[in-house]
Amino acid sequence: MTSTPSNINDLGFDVCLVTDWDQVRDGSIRLATPFQYPNGSQIDLFLKANGNGNGSGDVLLSDKGQTMAYLLDLHVKPWTSQKRKQTLADICSTLGVEQDGGAFFIRLKQEKIKEVPDAMLRLAQTCIRVADIAYTQRLRAPATLTEDFEEFIVGLDRPYKPGVKIPGQFGTEVEFNFLVEGQRMRSLVQILSTANQSAAHILSVDAFARWSDIAPVRHQYQCLSVYDTSNDVFREDDLKRLQVVSDIVGFPAESERLNLSLAA
Repeated sequence: MTSTPSNINDLGFDVCLVTDWDQVRDGSIRLATPFQYPNGSQIDLFLKANGNGNGSGDVLLSDKGQTMAYLLDLHVKPWTSQKRKQTLADICSTLGVEQDGGAFFIRLKQEKIKEVPDAMLRLAQTCIRVADIAYTQRLRAPATLTEDFEEFIVGLDRPYKPGVKIPGQFGTEVEFNFLVEGQRMRSLVQILSTANQSAAHILSVDAFARWSDIAPVRHQYQCLSVYDTSNDVFREDDLKRLQVVSDIVGFPAESERLNLSLAA
């Protein structure tokens, strides 16, 4: 295949999915499709021979990073939380699409050029589903407090790690939900969230045990027990007990205080 617009109708596949086409600067053929991003703009796909650069004769069908650019225009960064990264991975895995940086692509062997229409459908569907991340972040089903808290950290633009394990004084590692890097100190965060009063007591006791287990190194961190204020189920005595070994912060009710604590 040669990437020249003069042979678009001779590539060996049905071009019914192509509403328009032309050649861009790098030699790729831009294939305008009838599919649209959520804002109504057209989804363009790009076809190029030897797209992998190793001379194997592969044909590369790509969005050239336009879907990621769409999200960035909406101030949505899909790579900033584990949940979003997993969403991208699931979409690509389901539709047989690869990702390289901000671009999504499908690689086909030269002899399978007639499979381009199927690849176009899969890649266009990927573009739409990824673009919908911006929509679903605003109108999604209620998430767990841990997911909401991670989105909160992402908004603060602070480096963080989920599922951090700290050596305990009894020979075992103790896992905490997050480690957040502030300007001067590191914060260990344990999330307490439930709608059940009995479960809230169990979570509080468990959190107290975790903080107690790392007593020898606890001074190295700002220790935050973050409890869910959406449900009034946490006992006052449990929260007072946790105050002995950590700072207690309600979320989302005390978001501003939490912001200042994590940025410190």
